[in-house]
Amino acid sequence: MANEDGIRGPVTEEIDGAPPVESSAEVRERRLSQTVTVNRYLHLQAQQMHLMLMDAVDLQALIKLLLVSVPRHFNFRTAELWLYDPENVLGGLISDTQRYGNQLQLLKDIFDMQELYDLEPDITLVDATDSRMFEVLKTDHGVEYAMLMPLMDAGRLIGSYHCGLMDASLAQGEAEEDVIAHLASVVSMCLKSVVARQQVSQLTMLDPLTHMSNLRGFEKDIAREIARARRGDEPVTVLLMAIDDYEELQVHYGKVTGQFVMKKVAERISSDLRATDYMARLSDAGMAVLIPGSGEALGHDIAERMRNDIDEFSIDD
Repeated sequence: MANEDGIRGPVTEEIDGAPPVESSAEVRERRLSQTVTVNRYLHLQAQQMHLMLMDAVDLQALIKLLLVSVPRHFNFRTAELWLYDPENVLGGLISDTQRYGNQLQLLKDIFDMQELYDLEPDITLVDATDSRMFEVLKTDHGVEYAMLMPLMDAGRLIGSYHCGLMDASLAQGEAEEDVIAHLASVVSMCLKSVVARQQVSQLTMLDPLTHMSNLRGFEKDIAREIARARRGDEPVTVLLMAIDDYEELQVHYGKVTGQFVMKKVAERISSDLRATDYMARLSDAGMAVLIPGSGEALGHDIAERMRNDIDEFSIDD
């Protein structure tokens, strides 16, 4: 279409029912005029918590943050974390699941968690008259309200974070609820991130043949257990062992047979260990067993039993 000077200009097509096209100046003015009023204290605390959550390096650190640091940060009376863990994946990543008692619950069945929320899980504040108060924060007295924060992943409920409150002043309006909902989404994101990162890290600390710790993993295990033994003033024993003539075995029978023997010996030894003991493959033929709470005499007896057991253990290939 030509203008008065005969120059063709751009053709714009109007759509029936569509809002009028805004100029850039009008868009800018509209953005500047739109404001949301939110509790300043909650906003600043949420910003700090956001940064704290992003700094969590692993699942253990994230759990400590949620159950210890966040209640202090927001002046909650207590906090509780439920996580859906049907295959004990999370339990395997946490070195001490008993440390927080009932504050940390790893659930095999998601039904109890789903019962806390409506069909579409959302931030929920319950008081003493709500039956859900009998299900959460059971061990804490003086809690008048509980804030339930669903942790979601692609529309699926993967956890539930509960905060015990003395009053209902924290949740004041829609803007404040949006801030808390944002924090719940950050917790969910950080939970997924630290679990994925820790699983990848764990794979680098496993021996691919025996599926037990390698040297790198064992160094981490022994450092942790020595620190724990010092805090509790308890003994800890490390047993070092190796399969006799392992190189000669591989020369005469082949590498595959040698690996088969190593795998069977490792399985045999690990079957005699407690859940709190650690075993690692340090080299081709060398292994180590870390036994917390064991002194020299007990460690010697355990080592002799293991040696005699393997000495009498026949391996059928």
